[in-house]
Amino acid sequence: MRPIFQSKTPLAIFGAAILLVAAEQAAKADVHQVGSVNVSADHYTDVSWEHFEGAVERLQFVAQGDTMDCAHISVTYRDGTTHEVFSGVLPRDSIETVTFPEGDSRMRHVDFACKAQTIDGARIALSAV
Repeated sequence: MRPIFQSKTPLAIFGAAILLVAAEQAAKADVHQVGSVNVSADHYTDVSWEHFEGAVERLQFVAQGDTMDCAHISVTYRDGTTHEVFSGVLPRDSIETVTFPEGDSRMRHVDFACKAQTIDGARIALSAV
């Protein structure tokens, strides 16, 4: 005699795998790389980005190629108020994520001043979620 549920188990596993893949794809679709910029090791590189479409839940800054020292990362909202959201060290290949409360995420621009600790031409990348 064959068990009743044996043939449904592979179907359930397959269905769960499809749902997992769909969820991962949806999460990837939400991340939008705004851009990246080379930063110098001998002085702070001042950058301003203002290309945001709609509300932003999180900003992600990635130090590529070297550890970065950031004098400030500031966000200016559409109502004109500005808040410093980060200052300090971003270790090489680390991701610094800034999360915004709901209703507080309509940005006009993000300004920051960062420099590489040792390598000229290291990069800092910015992504919006």
